[in-house]
Amino acid sequence: MMNSTLKQKTPLRAKTGLKTYSTLKAKSQLKAKKSLRDSYAEKIKAGEKKAKSYQKAYKPKYKYISVFANDLDTCIITGATKAAGAVIEIHHIFGAANKELSEKYGFIIPLREDWHKVTNYSIHQDRELDLYWKRKCQEVYLNCYGTKEEFIKEFGKFW
Repeated sequence: MMNSTLKQKTPLRAKTGLKTYSTLKAKSQLKAKKSLRDSYAEKIKAGEKKAKSYQKAYKPKYKYISVFANDLDTCIITGATKAAGAVIEIHHIFGAANKELSEKYGFIIPLREDWHKVTNYSIHQDRELDLYWKRKCQEVYLNCYGTKEEFIKEFGKFW
């Protein structure tokens, strides 16, 4: 009884072909936008305006310098080298927000992969080893760069 009162459902069909919608209504507007972009590029070349970049700032790759090791291809703890087949990774002693400061002052060390972050005795897992290197960095900073107050101001803490 219910089926007879309801109409047979049919799939919906568009009466016209599908259209793509855009804010540009004509090709002339597209050409106008392109010419604006080209004129903006010319102004940038002329130095009138600074280019807006929505991409992450390009950071050039450069060779790290360490105050603790001359050769960054040799693990500072074990003496294993890249040439011998060991995987050597660079460890920033002050990581996270202070990573750039570690690079600036040379507070980086080369470590074999297992001493860096793989095992329970690695520098990322062993708090005592981590604090040992942070204290060594403090000594270098105090001897070469500034005072305890300046260190705390830059790195946020004194270990």
